[in-house]
Amino acid sequence: MIKLFWNTHNQNKPNPNKSNKENARDKQWGLYHKDYSDKWIYEILNKIEFEVIQSERDLKNEDILIIVDSSIEKKEELYTKLELICSRMFLIHLGDESGAYDSSLIYNKFNYVWRTFCSNKYFNNKKVSCLPLGYKSGTLFKKEIVERKYKWAFLGTPHKSSRHDLLFQFSDIEPSFFHKTKKFNEKIIDVSEMSEILTSTKFIPCPNGFFHPETYRLYEALECGCIPIVENAYKYYDRLFPNNPFIKVDRWIEAKPVIRGWGDDQIKQKLEECRTWWSQYKNQLQEFIINKINL
Repeated sequence: MIKLFWNTHNQNKPNPNKSNKENARDKQWGLYHKDYSDKWIYEILNKIEFEVIQSERDLKNEDILIIVDSSIEKKEELYTKLELICSRMFLIHLGDESGAYDSSLIYNKFNYVWRTFCSNKYFNNKKVSCLPLGYKSGTLFKKEIVERKYKWAFLGTPHKSSRHDLLFQFSDIEPSFFHKTKKFNEKIIDVSEMSEILTSTKFIPCPNGFFHPETYRLYEALECGCIPIVENAYKYYDRLFPNNPFIKVDRWIEAKPVIRGWGDDQIKQKLEECRTWWSQYKNQLQEFIINKINL
């Protein structure tokens, strides 16, 4: 039987080499992944029949295990134990935005691994595939909204110079929606209201994250049917998604003529191109995952 074990919120064993503050942070991030990534993970697994378990004690000999986890460098003892029970194991590794740890020894315990926040060594890896970060749980295209009244929108923290430049370059393009938060995950606008805003917007600029190019913003834009404009750092998205339809810029000033000048027909065509691509990509990802697990 295939069983799914979501373990990000369980910190198997505090690391004695870390302070209590660091261990508490790992716990907090694990809960964050559970709260905000579950809808995305369940969507990409929806072609697989599995039983959700709450503990490794729910496993039986020869079960096939899909484990969703973070802070994996602290859980090697658990994975070694699971190896003795399961016939095959698959890891969905969330977090690790900075890539600070060498995960290869732990990855070798699994038959296959999907990880978010891809880096160079995983683009052509035979055992590890790059998994899109996905959208926050609750993000939803609002079918009842028929008009995209905003030309562009940005909701988030302007914590890097690129984001400040984005807001400066687009400040005179109206109508728009801008909502600034002081820190990451500050809850002023809930996910449902955010979905309404995105569904009402044509273009969503998607600046790089703090450590890594990917953020939820790109996938929330796609889920709500918007046109994403991404920073073309290291051509990351062309490597992650060959032949993607995103608008790519090296500097935000390059996006101004697009947002300001594109006509309705051009915008409608790109919106449809992005919608079709995202739907097909998710279907291909689901097929790839089920084929790996059913080998």
